[in-house]
Amino acid sequence: MENYHISHHFGRFSQVFLVLCWFVLFLCVCGCTDQEEVSSSHPLVVACTIPPQEEFIRAVAGDYNVSVLVMVPPGASPHTFEPTPSQIAGLESADLYIALGSGIEFENRWMERITRTYPTMLVINASHSIKVHRAAHTHEHESEEADQEAHDSIDPHVWLSLQNAARIVNTTAEAMADARPEMRDEFYTNRDRYLENLADIDQEIRESFKELKSRTILVFHPAFGYFCRDYNLTQMAVEENGREPSAKQLADLITQAKSMGITIVFAEPEGSTKQAETLARELNGTMVLISPLAGDYLENMRQIAERISGVS
Repeated sequence: MENYHISHHFGRFSQVFLVLCWFVLFLCVCGCTDQEEVSSSHPLVVACTIPPQEEFIRAVAGDYNVSVLVMVPPGASPHTFEPTPSQIAGLESADLYIALGSGIEFENRWMERITRTYPTMLVINASHSIKVHRAAHTHEHESEEADQEAHDSIDPHVWLSLQNAARIVNTTAEAMADARPEMRDEFYTNRDRYLENLADIDQEIRESFKELKSRTILVFHPAFGYFCRDYNLTQMAVEENGREPSAKQLADLITQAKSMGITIVFAEPEGSTKQAETLARELNGTMVLISPLAGDYLENMRQIAERISGVS
């Protein structure tokens, strides 16, 4: 009789324990499902610095719901742009900020303040795997101080190399996959597809530059150092360190350009073109616009190459 009672109570205990286990499992499954639903329904909000990065982010996201906050809007220059209070306030919703990390002036001025305002926002350095170069110099400097400043200056325009862009895209995909682990495989598939597009355009440009008569380009703003490095070109720049040349430096540059038969001055639509137009007239040539900041990155890189090669 005693054994019956023990067995009977043990059986009831086992049933209660089993019910509790199923209940706990049910809560866990529901909790995970709710988290996945929240993750899927809430858009991934990614902040970045310049318009080309938006194309990288959206290429990785594919059909996934992503909202992109570009701090330096189209038509503005990251060298001088100052964000509005509403732009800074908008970062409150950002899941992460993908910074260029290349020493570009906007980030030099603002990233510390941004991270101080939003200490929990994850900030990713997109250039961590890129070797950043010192800026090339066209002019002889008239003082030791100016010469040292020029020597110490860094070229922040890393994205204007398709090879560097591939590294930025890879870092972007890793950061987005960490933010949405359930989308990792899809993000990486989208990344690989975009990397193939980058490689295809890189090969197109190499082919188009094989027959170039001159491998020196005259640019007003020295944004194309990495581009020129990739394709064995030389960048001759009017500006250095954000400064226009002295009268003597400009005269020397005009003399040098004429001796090389250079008649095209490349300028950027994001800034004033008056001085570039004046320089083009001095060379009996023309001014051609190329943008380092256009949002349609792949097509823009193709257009830059076409204008340098004289196709259009």
